[in-house]
Amino acid sequence: MLKVFFLQNHLPMNTLGNKFNIFWIGLIFSLACSRTAPEPIEFSISQGVLNNMDFTSLGIQTGQHLPEILYYTLTGEKFEIEANTTKLLISGSYTCDITRGNLQAIDWLYMKYKDEVDIYLVNTLEAHPHNSHSPYSMNEEPWLVKENIASAIAAEQPTTIEERIDLAEKWIKESGIQAPLILDGPKNGFWNLVGQAPNMAILVSTDGEVLLKQSWFEMEEMEEAIDIQLQQMKADK
Repeated sequence: MLKVFFLQNHLPMNTLGNKFNIFWIGLIFSLACSRTAPEPIEFSISQGVLNNMDFTSLGIQTGQHLPEILYYTLTGEKFEIEANTTKLLISGSYTCDITRGNLQAIDWLYMKYKDEVDIYLVNTLEAHPHNSHSPYSMNEEPWLVKENIASAIAAEQPTTIEERIDLAEKWIKESGIQAPLILDGPKNGFWNLVGQAPNMAILVSTDGEVLLKQSWFEMEEMEEAIDIQLQQMKADK
């Protein structure tokens, strides 16, 4: 206030106006320059395609430790999975017909174990976008599976986290997903480090060790593994 008073009483009005104009122009310019474009989501073809759709050897394996991975929430905030808890992470996407077929089983596991296990559905690259080629095909043409066509499931491959959030929210609304859904980051850290598969799952112990890795999510095997882990934890107390 003192500086403004001094200017008002010692500078000609045109000089004062010019200085304020310069100030506002500089402020607007600096704010504009500070805004960066959203980081684009990287796209790549899964190495499993080169293995005749065998994803078994890709990514971390049972007995190894889950590395730090960047996730996002549906509000666009960076998210870290809590340490020192048993965790079940399952990958999927809106256009993955396999994941959609497993949603009831995923939600069933979540409702059964939600008080003992941190269970997350991790939204990764779209398996069958209608506007571009699939990460699970060498063909540059879109891979439109009959289940998606029959159910009128169609979506573009998100290119930003914001677009991935929008599609995830649509997925939750249409499918009534109960399990918490988090997003893989723009560099697809979960997809790249865990296995580059459309519907994989890993059960992780409280110390970060992978207890079970499934290249394709299978409920009964996972349920048995969770029960064994929880029984072991109770025995160790």
